Amino acid sequence: MPQPVRTSLEAIAATLPQPSNPLLGRRPGPLVLPDNIICFQRRSTRELNHPRRGRALHHRFVLILALRGGVPVCVDDRVIPLDPGEGLLVFPFQFHHYLALEDDRALHWAFITFDLADAQGLAALQYQPFTITREVRDYARQLISAYQEEGRTSELPALLLALLLAHLRRQEHAPQRQPAPDANPGLVTQVNQLAHRVDAPITIKELARTLGISQSHLRARFQASCGVSLGRHLRRLRLERACGLLRLTPDRITEVAAKCGFTSIYTFSRAFSAAYGRSPMDYRRGTRPRPTRPKPADRRPA
Repeated sequence: MPQPVRTSLEAIAATLPQPSNPLLGRRPGPLVLPDNIICFQRRSTRELNHPRRGRALHHRFVLILALRGGVPVCVDDRVIPLDPGEGLLVFPFQFHHYLALEDDRALHWAFITFDLADAQGLAALQYQPFTITREVRDYARQLISAYQEEGRTSELPALLLALLLAHLRRQEHAPQRQPAPDANPGLVTQVNQLAHRVDAPITIKELARTLGISQSHLRARFQASCGVSLGRHLRRLRLERACGLLRLTPDRITEVAAKCGFTSIYTFSRAFSAAYGRSPMDYRRGTRPRPTRPKPADRRPA
């Protein structure tokens, strides 16, 4: 693929006009920076669905950079082939997993996961692979280097990731390929969209009525296509929404619990701690999960 021609600093500076008003410049819009950034890598197809096999779902963005090797990525009900030299942005509350992993093949993929309060500006990237151009590679290199070298309180990784995302919004998508078959009939996507379209948590009865099927049929279809019960999935969505509110809003814990459909702070804290290994307050503060004690059957002699 031909690389864009680079213009020297001197050449582009020579095109600058004289300002009509030296005190009146351009003002940026509201700046929302990514938060809670985590960078990691996968070196083989066997590692891609690690640490748990099956579909991952969480409230965070997942930026995938396929540096070497490619496999299809299943996002909700779409199968998106991701070739070497391409990237993909998975949005919050989207199921995603990786296909064609029967044989353990070498690859090298970089992952950047993050929270972002305002996702509207990235909507054009949803389900759309992008080319890892030289500019994208440079931004990603600087970001990962800053992530490894700077302290946890440094703003540099967030600023560099914001620049990378701004560049991706302006970049053309990767060339369209022959569409892959759907991974499922789309029920998961419909449930997720309906669950996040309303302010209050939606019930199974309301979902069934909106989709025009019985509750029992909805439960059975969802279990067959997703591998977990619909009730458990909706509970997971409520907890993941709570994670986002805890990280991205100043709402009190009681307010977060109420917005996510929990009847009391006690039931919310218990469910949250069971799912994430730490209390809602510890999660907001960024405290590491508490180590879980092994079950008696798992204990081994020293």
